[in-house]
Amino acid sequence: MKKYLALALAIVMVVAAFAGCNKKEVEPNGWFNSYFTSAPPTVNPLVTQDTNPWTLIEYITGALYRQILNKDKDGWEWATDLAAEMPKQVDADGYVWEYKILKDMTWTNGDKITVDDWEFTFKEYANPVAQNLSASTMTKSSYGVLVNIYEYQMGEVTDWADVGYKKIDDYTFQCTFTTPLPGVSDAIRAVNRNIINKTVFEAGAMGDGTSNYGTDVATSPACGRFILTEWIPDAKYVLTRNPDYPHADDILIEGITYTCVPDANTALQLFEKGEIDKVDVAYTDWEAYEDDPRIYEYFNDSLMYFMVNLGNPNYNGLLGDLNYRQALYWGADRVEIADTLGVHTASRLMRKAVVANPATGQAFVEIPADYVPDGTKIFDAKKANEYLTKAYEKTGITGNTMRILFSETATHIKGAAEILQKQYKDVFGGKLVVEMHTVPSSQATKLRRWNPEDPTAYDTALGSLLPSASDPRATFNYYRSDYSPPRFCYANPEFDAWYAEAMSYDLEADNAKVIELCQKMEKQLLDDLVNIPLYERPNKVLFNEKITLPAGGYIVGWGFGEAYMTIK
Repeated sequence: MKKYLALALAIVMVVAAFAGCNKKEVEPNGWFNSYFTSAPPTVNPLVTQDTNPWTLIEYITGALYRQILNKDKDGWEWATDLAAEMPKQVDADGYVWEYKILKDMTWTNGDKITVDDWEFTFKEYANPVAQNLSASTMTKSSYGVLVNIYEYQMGEVTDWADVGYKKIDDYTFQCTFTTPLPGVSDAIRAVNRNIINKTVFEAGAMGDGTSNYGTDVATSPACGRFILTEWIPDAKYVLTRNPDYPHADDILIEGITYTCVPDANTALQLFEKGEIDKVDVAYTDWEAYEDDPRIYEYFNDSLMYFMVNLGNPNYNGLLGDLNYRQALYWGADRVEIADTLGVHTASRLMRKAVVANPATGQAFVEIPADYVPDGTKIFDAKKANEYLTKAYEKTGITGNTMRILFSETATHIKGAAEILQKQYKDVFGGKLVVEMHTVPSSQATKLRRWNPEDPTAYDTALGSLLPSASDPRATFNYYRSDYSPPRFCYANPEFDAWYAEAMSYDLEADNAKVIELCQKMEKQLLDDLVNIPLYERPNKVLFNEKITLPAGGYIVGWGFGEAYMTIK
């Protein structure tokens, strides 16, 4: 017996030795230095939707699931983050889904992570007192809404126990949704929120449902890929690799430093000095770096629309008349705009950064669509005047002065506004006068929303939309008649039906059907000219030559994957 025990022990030792040899031991090296053009004031996911804060939020906090590069490095797929496994459908119809999280996880402040943290996070999204800015991403999600969570937010349901969340044990919970979810990817998207630390949030409670959570290092505990180790307001943010992150072996750099550099020229100078490792290149400098091997082109929040306030009652409701929008559409010479600003003409409602099929990385705009006109051939002064005449006859006016709302922060936007002002003067003469309505960047996004309480806030505006690039359906979410708070004064029952049908399919499993419905919606919006596409501006960025990107470039719907870069 001892002989067999000795043999068994030897086998165990050999297996253990091989297991140790196969274990991936990562020694991260290199530090990534980048910059912000404006300082993130918070890393509280409840109260911000701006890009810079979310860069930090995504790095320091975890979610249940994450997007990872596929094996062919041409698309991405879902993988677990803080979850232990993929969601499981519990009932026959898809209303109830179960989620399991990893055991033995902790925050950097020592708090153990259990499903109570997820319950707290979901509950704070729906906090009826705070009415947080990001609440609708949870309480009005297109992918799936927990039973009664919106009613809880609105105060119509006061007991959280009546919401469709159920704790099974410390590491398992179930969610019951108001509609059946078509597949795993929607079950992920419906609940995949960045987790909040309950202890720290409650310690900083302000008494009005809000908290000082995420406003400095002490109030920003981490459980994600990096730890926020230094925060100098308006100056510097330092992230250090988190060795306790469940997937720490995937992180191959030691850390990231973000310096606040508002001026583009200063940022470019710092890059050339080697003080930062990545810099956005202004279009005025593109030619100088045209053949530089360090430059990458990509599209992000780059599709610029001429937004028309359909619900503005001024000018006898002229802006709501399709003939008038057709006049604006045909009266804009996109070729002149493109040649002047160094951009591309645009005739789509969907930006180039939006993926059609995550598995292949194919962009939505790469799929043939016969309803999309050539952006270089839209301009027609005669047709524009014919439409303007029809609009004036219908509304009973002979001319008007129209304001273009925009922020002067982006040079290309101001340039586009000035070009449109001149073009409309040349095309329409004195029948249409354009005035500039410039506002600070902090106000522009808010003012160019449809507001029933202030319907004349703007006439027209230049701006972009930034829905998720990982799902084409996200672009059309804004145009739903029940989108809250409303983005546009638009209601089309047929469009709503297509949107609801598209959301009833799984994006990956039923990709062809989802794309078919998305194309129907895009065509309808172009027919109705809810937004007038003008141009799309490529983004060009320089990376230090010491950096190797995981896919060698930009992946539509996923990005550059900077967290997974390697540095020589």
